[in-house]
Amino acid sequence: MRTNQAFSYFSDELDSLDAGRTAGSALHNHFGESGPKVALVYATMNHDQPELLAGMREKLGNDVLLLGCSVQGVVSNQELTEDGFALGVMGFGGDLKCAAALEREVQTDSLEKGRRLAQALKKDLQEHPKVIVLIYDPLSGIDVKAMLDGMRLEVDCPIVGGAAGQPWGIPQQTFQYWDREVLSHGAVALALSGPFAVEVGISHGTAPTGIASVVTKANGNQVVEIDGRPAADVWRETTGCGVEDLVHQSHFAAWALGVEVRGPNGRTERLIRGAFGFDLATGAMILQAPIPEGTRVMLHHRTIENVLRGSEEMGRELAHRLAERQPWAVLGFECAARTFPFLGEANTREEHARLRAAIAPQAAWLGMMAWGEIGPCAGSPAFHNYTYPLLVFTDA
Repeated sequence: MRTNQAFSYFSDELDSLDAGRTAGSALHNHFGESGPKVALVYATMNHDQPELLAGMREKLGNDVLLLGCSVQGVVSNQELTEDGFALGVMGFGGDLKCAAALEREVQTDSLEKGRRLAQALKKDLQEHPKVIVLIYDPLSGIDVKAMLDGMRLEVDCPIVGGAAGQPWGIPQQTFQYWDREVLSHGAVALALSGPFAVEVGISHGTAPTGIASVVTKANGNQVVEIDGRPAADVWRETTGCGVEDLVHQSHFAAWALGVEVRGPNGRTERLIRGAFGFDLATGAMILQAPIPEGTRVMLHHRTIENVLRGSEEMGRELAHRLAERQPWAVLGFECAARTFPFLGEANTREEHARLRAAIAPQAAWLGMMAWGEIGPCAGSPAFHNYTYPLLVFTDA
C-alpha cells in the first residue's frame, strides 16, 4: 500500500483560519518537501469559508490545487459528524497526476459546461483521466444529467461525486471552493491519473412498492403527471401522506422514485430520485434532473433496515472485487437524507465503522453527506438521490 499517495485529515477547531492552517500544515508534514498535489476540502457551514481556505493556502503555498465544497457533514477515517465546526481534507500526491477545473453558473447550458469541464481536465492532465470527481451546487437549478452527458462526450472514465450541502433543513445556499474563492452556482472537478486502479461501489437501500407507472407529462426538472394524473396526487395516494407533508423534508426522506434505465446488456436497472419539493398549484414533482415522458417509474420506500443492509452488501461486494489488492484511499458521497436525519447518529457511525472495516481499515478516508450523488447506473455515470457511492483507490 502506497502510504504517500493520499492523506486524510479532520478538524473540529472552532477558529476557521486556524483550522485551515492546521489542516494545511498536516498535509505538508505528511507529504514532506514535495507537498501534496491537490487538496480536496469539505467544511460545514458554521465555518467562515473564505478564512478556512485562506488558512490552508497559507500553509500549502500556491502550487497545490485546492477545491471542494460546503457539506452537511464530514467523514474522515474514524471521525464523522454533522454538527459544529467540521473540516475534512484529502491530500493526493506521490506518483499521481492531478488536474482541476471550474465552471460557473452551471444552471445555464449544463451540457456544454460539462463538456468544457472535461476538456479542461484532459488539457491540464495531458492525458485521459482514470477517474473524475465532480462536485456541484444542487440549488442552482443545474441539470445534472445534462452536465454528465456533456462530460461523457469527452471522457469515458468513471465519474463519481456529490452535491455541495448545507445544514439539514430548508434549502438556502451551498458553496463551492476554488483556490481561495468561495462561490455558488458552480461545479468543480478533479481528474486523477497514474499507476493506480479504482473500484466504485453503490448502495441504494430502498424497497420498491411494486406499483409501476409511466411519466406522461414532464417539464424540465419537473414531473407534472404520472399515468395522466398530477404527480403530487399519485405520490400522496401511494405514500398515504397529507397535503401538509409535501413541504416537509422528513417526509421526503422516507420515500423515493425509482426510474427504470436499460443498460447496454439489455438489463433494466433503477436510478433513485428524491423529490426536492412539489408545486402545489400544478401538482408537479420537482427534481434535480429531468425524467423524460414515457419513462417507467415506481415509488420506493426506505427503512433503516434496508439502508443498513444495502451498505453492508456494498461492502461485501467491494471487498470481493478488491480481492488481494490493498486500498490506499476512499472517497465517499453518502446522501445527506440517509445519515443523521434518517438513520440517526448511532446508526450512521455504525454504518461507517462496518464499511471501513470491510473495505479499507488502513486507508485514508474522506466522505461528505451530499445533497445529490453521482455514481454508476447501467454502465454510465448517473445522478442519484438517497444513494451511497464509494470510490476506492488501489494499486494497479
